[in-house]
Amino acid sequence: PSFFNFEVTCSSPLLVQYSRRRLLTSPLVCIDSVMIRGPGVVSILCLPAIASIFSFLLHCDACSLSIDMPSDNHHSINKGSTNSFISHGAAFVPQRTLSQLIPSQCLRREVNPENSSSLNFLFSPQPQMNSNTIVQSMSSESTNNGNDNAARQRDGGAMSRGKGNNHVKKNMSFECTTQGNKNQDLEKNRKKTSPKKFKYSGNLPDLSWRAIPIEHLRSHPLFIPLPHPDTIKNINKLEDVRMFRQDSWQWDELHRGRCTTSQAAPALGFLEPKAAMELGIPRSLQKGCSRSFQRLGESALRSKKDMNEILCVGGNGGEHRTFQVWTKASKSSAKKGYPFAFKYLPVYTMGDKEKRKVSAEEYMCDLKNPMRVRMQWGNLQEPTAILTALNYFSNLDSDLRVREVGMCGAEIDINKCSTNMEEYGNDSKLKEKEKILVGASPDAVLEYSNGSSEVLEVKNHCPFVPTEWMTGGKKKKKKSKFRIRELPMQAKVPSVYIPQLMMEMLCVGKSCRSAVMVRQTATCGAVILRLHRDDEWIEEMLYWISSFKSQFVDKEAPPPPNFFYEGNEKERYKKFIQWTKALSEDVDLVEHVQHGRIQRVLHRGVGMSLFLD
Repeated sequence: PSFFNFEVTCSSPLLVQYSRRRLLTSPLVCIDSVMIRGPGVVSILCLPAIASIFSFLLHCDACSLSIDMPSDNHHSINKGSTNSFISHGAAFVPQRTLSQLIPSQCLRREVNPENSSSLNFLFSPQPQMNSNTIVQSMSSESTNNGNDNAARQRDGGAMSRGKGNNHVKKNMSFECTTQGNKNQDLEKNRKKTSPKKFKYSGNLPDLSWRAIPIEHLRSHPLFIPLPHPDTIKNINKLEDVRMFRQDSWQWDELHRGRCTTSQAAPALGFLEPKAAMELGIPRSLQKGCSRSFQRLGESALRSKKDMNEILCVGGNGGEHRTFQVWTKASKSSAKKGYPFAFKYLPVYTMGDKEKRKVSAEEYMCDLKNPMRVRMQWGNLQEPTAILTALNYFSNLDSDLRVREVGMCGAEIDINKCSTNMEEYGNDSKLKEKEKILVGASPDAVLEYSNGSSEVLEVKNHCPFVPTEWMTGGKKKKKKSKFRIRELPMQAKVPSVYIPQLMMEMLCVGKSCRSAVMVRQTATCGAVILRLHRDDEWIEEMLYWISSFKSQFVDKEAPPPPNFFYEGNEKERYKKFIQWTKALSEDVDLVEHVQHGRIQRVLHRGVGMSLFLD
């Protein structure tokens, strides 16, 4: 085995992900990742007998690039000389390519020569080591230690740099000049003050960590909220049901008998073993189609009369309130480059922490499935991620507004319903489509000053992982139940979310031609992606959902495993799967939002650890 050191000099935090693939055609599998917050060394143990290709994915504030290297050419690669990365359009391409750069994984930024910083990457092979040395090195230096190694790097990396000086001098250096939003004063202050240690394990995850409540988001000057459900006395047209908030019981009632975005992927067979494997859907999401089968078999609200009688009766409790929690940034702050549209006034106090700790203890006592932690994190952090999109796009369009919506699509063609079928004449195709009802509830709709709109969907990636799920978890379980995992963001929309985004565009209306997805983390910032509408794919999606209902739901026959993948139209279905995979990668990377440019609750004399214990 060869032991490689990855020396990094960078003025901003750098995220390094190490992956491998067994064959050239195999997908990359992430082995580990580490966040480097100062100059230092990352040591990686490479086993050529196990991995045919290893890959480094590098992220910093200014750029991102991926490097694939054949493991059997480790030493020949290290004989190379300096490569200069030059600007090529909006991407970064090596002038002399010894390694493979993957443009689809590059964060595209324009190069600003007047305000730039330099990243230097050095690879140097370690001498051959025996097994004892390998074990010792793995425990002290390897990125398998993930978060602990990140903490050491944050302390300046002095220990690692000291070891790096004794390495063999056969190096390959990569140097690229990239745009930087670097503040020299902040950099000086960071060097003078010792960084605070970050807690990477605990028993009480703070699921509301620095989260902005939905009630406060509804009071934002650029956010258009829905009315309180109890104030809606009647609906004049079917599409008015989108006025019911997503936290109301009316919104829940509208899901009955309707194929919504949460049930689209299961009904399409995407969560069945074979299709899920081909689409790269993790096992934690492979839950089968039983809920979709049950949902589509329920009776649905179809007529305006029924909707008025059942939905417009109140019963939600509470009243609409406007919270004075936002203020316009001062002119001096704006001149200094204040990144947010408005300042958020509330702060997190010790009293808030104690109340939240009591609530967290009660929640964890009743917790039976650790996956609930991840789901709850996504729900509580959703307004903060919506605010990330609001701040970014309002900076580009000062007249932008973000609109709250409920269940959309009641009046689209596929949902036309009437007790009098003569209304549709002899249109057999329309009658066939009437067998299913669809609906979608985007997290919000972006409305631009030019009259265009986009659906907004946010995904908050939970940082908490049960300790028992991680390497060596059984031994560490006695110390803590959860650990923090930092993973890099990829500039792609996972295949499992393609039906959701396409159905949202369908239900919002024909004028909606694209969807924006925000993938946000607690420690590594966020990426903003854009997926364009594909009407032909949407038609194919509706075909398979209709087939699911007619073949299984209407006949009250639960579908077998891999029901479409091994069905009578399997060739057509497999082409649909490949089509979906291509769409998931054919997205626009709008922006990589740095961690410091995500607006969250500030704190006053209280540590902001992700754990409450």
